[in-house]
Amino acid sequence: MLNILRIFYLKLLIPTVLFSIVFSFQAGFSLRNFGFCFFVIFPAFHFLIYELRLKNEYVFFANFGFSRLFLWVTTVSAGFFINLISKFL
Repeated sequence: MLNILRIFYLKLLIPTVLFSIVFSFQAGFSLRNFGFCFFVIFPAFHFLIYELRLKNEYVFFANFGFSRLFLWVTTVSAGFFINLISKFL
């Protein structure tokens, strides 16, 4: 089951981390800026990639028991968690 989530989030994490680094450098790089950029960009890429571009892939993940709501909640929660950790580092 973790392999399936890895497939889902691999398409999101790579561009999110790259764009977060680029945007945080433009705002003066700090972990706080990176965390905030990650928090904003992670759900945005989820929307762009899975809601607009690859919307039929939700069926693949639903076959393994992952609902669209679960995937959205974990995306937003992970972004919030990264943002929260970056505030304390």
